[in-house]
Amino acid sequence: MTRGYVCRFAVKATLVGGIVYYSVHQGLWSKSEDSVQLYGKIYNNVAPYIKDNIPKEVVNELPPLPSTSDLSNFIKSSWNKGIITSTKFLSNTPTYITNGVQNIFETVQDYIKQQSVSEKSQ
Repeated sequence: MTRGYVCRFAVKATLVGGIVYYSVHQGLWSKSEDSVQLYGKIYNNVAPYIKDNIPKEVVNELPPLPSTSDLSNFIKSSWNKGIITSTKFLSNTPTYITNGVQNIFETVQDYIKQQSVSEKSQ
């Protein structure tokens, strides 16, 4: 590996690590109430710049940012759906593993049969 790749990897890893650290520190990955508060902070800091610096024609065509109560309800709903989906996946994991192993076993058996048939025909 050359130094260029190592340097790029180090920069990318630092950026990703910094973003993850900052988002955890700001409460993005904690309770939904903390995430809503973070969204409120971002909304209050960004909205004036959008209104002042983006042409009115563009602002009028864009849909409004969701309110914090709408975002709170969405986050709670999405979180619950994520938990339910994760739980279903974990409960079905033994079935997925069993089916995968059976498919691999059948593929190997078919391959062995094809090899034996081709050896007999030669």
